[in-house]
Amino acid sequence: MNKRITFVSTFDDRNMEKIESCTKQIKEKLCKVPFGKNVDNRIEMDTLPYHFTLSAWDIEDEKNVKKALSQMEFPKLKISINNVEIMKGKENSYVLYFDIKKNKKLKSFQKKLYQILPSERYNPENYHFHITIHIDKDYKRILSIREKILQNFKPLELEVATFRLYEIYPAKLIKQFNIINDSDYE
Repeated sequence: MNKRITFVSTFDDRNMEKIESCTKQIKEKLCKVPFGKNVDNRIEMDTLPYHFTLSAWDIEDEKNVKKALSQMEFPKLKISINNVEIMKGKENSYVLYFDIKKNKKLKSFQKKLYQILPSERYNPENYHFHITIHIDKDYKRILSIREKILQNFKPLELEVATFRLYEIYPAKLIKQFNIINDSDYE
């Protein structure tokens, strides 16, 4: 177990189906768990649904994080997925991901979160939002999966249903945070 907590978006069934329709032609098991997380079997530990991460902290901070998050308001968010990209990951791995188009409302929310609960890796000045599809050390496999996804890929919009705080890995739900009743989308 990694002894970390992570704060992520979650999607309802309709929006999750949109994501999964992009990856349905991939027959091999996909894994979103990064290398270097002190897990023996990454695929078995990959229990978080598709999401984008807003921040993460050490497990020792759980009480303070839950308290601070419980005092925040969570906005309705609509995000746009505009491409499938690759970036370098930990331990000479590659991360295949859905690229999230820049979004002022999401960035503003992340800045507010960072001011209250800073976590340097998720500093809004240099963090790029994405939805991980697969992490692998085999670059050719990453390229092959990307090519298969791009064959039928069309940009899509997703609505965030809730936000959740999880202990990882494997994922154990700590608390769910509902969005405010706000009709604004961005």
